[in-house]
Amino acid sequence: MVKREFWISAIEEAWKELSIVWLSGVRRVGKTSLCQSLEDVDYYNCDLPRVQELFIDPEQFYLERRGRRIVLDEIHVLDNPSNVLKIGADMFPETKVIATSSSTLAAQKKFSDTLTGRKNNIHLTPMLLQEGKLFGNADLKHRLLFGGLPPFFMREELPENRFTEWFSAYLARDVQQLYSVDKTSAFIKFVKLILAQSGSIFEASHFAHECEVSRPTIDKYLGIAEQTHVVSIVRPYS
Repeated sequence: MVKREFWISAIEEAWKELSIVWLSGVRRVGKTSLCQSLEDVDYYNCDLPRVQELFIDPEQFYLERRGRRIVLDEIHVLDNPSNVLKIGADMFPETKVIATSSSTLAAQKKFSDTLTGRKNNIHLTPMLLQEGKLFGNADLKHRLLFGGLPPFFMREELPENRFTEWFSAYLARDVQQLYSVDKTSAFIKFVKLILAQSGSIFEASHFAHECEVSRPTIDKYLGIAEQTHVVSIVRPYS
């Protein structure tokens, strides 16, 4: 398992300040692997029914693991994830928790409490340039062609079918579960266009024409893409 020291250090520093860390990043960026590479952690995949049963009584869950370092992967799957983290932060501050999701906490429908003042946010980006050697290839051209998601970067040939699978998983798990997107085909076209024009000036009216939707809808789509970490908006300096 690759030890991503930059991000491990960021998590450890965040834990020194607050007991809850919200780790978000685009799908397949390596959140699970990063968490599993931390020393002395108890890992829980919240997608599993047996794990979900543990949180019927969150207080008991923490009592049995007081003082431990806990990973709650895909925490948004739980029925009341904000309550689980709030109990941990308020009643068991000596227990360190890292919760993962593919989107910002603000995008989570199930979070009635945004845990202001109780958590530190870490956005796990695609591979840093200096991480190329860690993943077996320091060639910048390879990084630009294969992208910064580790499972794709580490392949010798372009895994185009894997990119398609990734996009389908992104739509199903990160978009449809969190947002009401009526015109799925228009949203798909929008994301493909915006990825193809990465680094260019964004003109909402152009995208509205191409996707055959209104400008407010394009603004909504852009917000979804930003909250699910598919795009990062760089606003003009003035």
